[in-house]
This record gives sequence, structure tokens and C-alpha cells, in this order.
Amino acid sequence: MDANGHATVRVDPAIPAESALERPSGSPALPATPTGPVPAAAAGASRLDAGIRAAAASGAITAATRDEYLRVVARARGTAARLGGSRRAAINAAIANFSRMTLTPSRLRPAIETVRRNAQWFGSHGAGGWGGRVTFSDSWLVWQFYPGQGLQVQWLGSFGRLNGLYLSKSRDSKIRSMAREMASMAVERAGGVAWEYMFQFGGGRPPWVSAISQGTALQSLARAGHRLKDREFLRVADRALGIFRTAPPSGVRVRTSRGAHYLAYSYAPGQRIFNQFFQGLIGLHDYARIADDGGARRLFLDGEKQARVEVRQSDTGSWSYYQPGEYSTIEYHKLLRDFVRGLCDRLRQDREQAVSRLREKKGPDAVMEDFGDFPDPAPYCITTQRFYNYLYRRLGRWNPN
Repeated sequence: MDANGHATVRVDPAIPAESALERPSGSPALPATPTGPVPAAAAGASRLDAGIRAAAASGAITAATRDEYLRVVARARGTAARLGGSRRAAINAAIANFSRMTLTPSRLRPAIETVRRNAQWFGSHGAGGWGGRVTFSDSWLVWQFYPGQGLQVQWLGSFGRLNGLYLSKSRDSKIRSMAREMASMAVERAGGVAWEYMFQFGGGRPPWVSAISQGTALQSLARAGHRLKDREFLRVADRALGIFRTAPPSGVRVRTSRGAHYLAYSYAPGQRIFNQFFQGLIGLHDYARIADDGGARRLFLDGEKQARVEVRQSDTGSWSYYQPGEYSTIEYHKLLRDFVRGLCDRLRQDREQAVSRLREKKGPDAVMEDFGDFPDPAPYCITTQRFYNYLYRRLGRWNPN
């Protein structure tokens, strides 16, 4: 959508396709459009107004920012009041979510942006359907429609877009601009920063965080910092390690007898979603490697010790599990296969590089007797091949995709 409210349908190759990854599975259904949205929205708006004034009184934001934020909330309420039906309900639902939150100063910027974009979209356009994605011409953020929740920032899709810009070798100016915007939306949490989801999802109340989106944040910001030779993005990523060190609900770390599991949803400490855990680990690995960060490496190794248990648990012998006891759809099976393959490739490369460094130091015939902190890739490589074979049997033909 442009500044004049005109929407255009287009394909952006840098934005990942919406997948089942953004839908809850095995969780309570998402709420329908809230009943009585106007009183709920009024409570959310009051909480926003109070948070804005408190932040200004403490000096966390300027008077000019205070006035701008208050105008955004007032205009959104006015826009909702002149609309009807689902468009009004969507704006009010987005505002209503803030009635349940403590609006710290760092949380205000993404909160106000959510209010602004819902009013902008629904004020000049029709409602959207499940999973539909929206971008705005003056921002890099990726937004997504959720039933009864209006438009919400899809952090996994947004950081996936930053990865897409990096992998497609886009101009440095685009990568820098997006990385800066993403960094500016980080919220103080768990002794560091995080990118919070500010809506109800799968039975969880906002704000909540996810290992997969945070791991993808680490990965994409590290790549941007390395590409641009800008350590500021690496410093932001370093602060984003906090939720991997912290137990839920503030963080996503659950201690196990082997190491640690990192949660898909900070509000669901008992849920174990295999694909999301493995992609979160990939993000930790890539950040640790790029930044040469020992702390991140230890967090990765803690998770990898548990992952080698869970990669076996994810294999039924003829298909894969999405989570224990729940079979994967074909889309989830492919997704899990790709993330397991990602761990296989990375751990294999780690060992090859370790041997190469040893031989550079001690001669070409040197043999690595102890790989130490370089885990064996075999559990992931074997499982990857098994998942390919299951898919081949299911489809009745070879399909590497």
C-alpha cells in the first residue's frame, strides 16, 4: 500500500511465502472477531494513552513523540468509528490487545506502529483473509492478517525478508535500511531485546516471543552486519540472545536432562514443535559463527545436545511428527526435512573447517582425534535422507522439493 492508500498485488521474491509455520497446530483455535469490540478497544486505547504519557513523564520519549503517538491512537479510533463491519472490528481488535499489556517505553514503538498500520489499511481498503500479507511503501515490515486480530507484524516473515535481500545480493542500501528498521522495533525483554508478537495466538496472550523468529533475527542481522561491515547490527543480535538464556514466559529456554529446548511459543512451555526448535538452532549457529560469539556458541551447543534426541523423536519410521504424537502435513514434513538438512550441512562444514585448520597448523597428514565442541552431523544427515525417502514413497516419484 502506498501513502495514498492505493494497494497493488505483487510478488516480492525476498518475502517468504506464507506457510503453515505461522499457523498454530495442536493448539486451541484462534479467537473469532471479538464480541463487544468498542469497549475492549476503549480499554486498549486508554492503556496506550497512559503508557505514552508515562513514558514522556519519565523522559523515555520526547514531548513531540508523545503528541505524535497520542494523535495516532486518536485517529485510529476515529477511523474505526466511521467504518462498519469487519473493518471497524479489525482496527478495534488490534487496539484491544493492548488492554492486557504493560506498555513499557520500548514496547510503545511497535505498539503504535500496529495501530497506525491497521488504521491505514482498513481505513482505505477492505478486510483481508487468513495469511494474506501486506507491506507499506515507506516500511520494510511484513504484516499478516489474523482472524479477529487485524493486521499484525509477522516477525518471521520480516526477518525472512531481510534474509531474502541478503541472499539475493540486493543493494547494500536496502539491507541497511531494513536492518535499521528491524533493530528499531526491538523491545527490552529477558535482560536483552526481543521482537514480540502483540496479538492473541494459539491460546496465548500477548506479548509473546518465539525461538524461530528470534533465531531468524539473529541470523539475518548477523548476515547484514557482516555484509555491511557494521558491528552495530551484531551488537543488537548479541542482546537478542537474552530469551535463549531465560525460562518462559519471559524467555524460551527449557532445561532438559541433555541440555535445552527452545520454545516455539513462550506462553506454551510444555509444547515441543520440532521444526521451529531446529530453525531456532540454525539461527543461533549462524550468528555464533559470523560474530565469533562464544556465548551464542554455548547456547547452540546446549540446544544441539537436546536436538539430537528430538531429531530421532521426530521420525516415525515412515513419516515425521510435527510435535510428539502429531503427524506432519506434507508441507510441515518438507519444512522439517529442510531444517534438519540445514543442521546436517552446518555441522558437517564445522568439522571440515576444524580439520582444515588443524592441518594448516600441524601439516597435511594431521588427524583430528577429538572433535570436542564440533557435534557429529550424522543424526541429522541420516534423518534428512530418511525424510526424503518417506516423501518419495508418499508421492510415488522422486521429488527433491
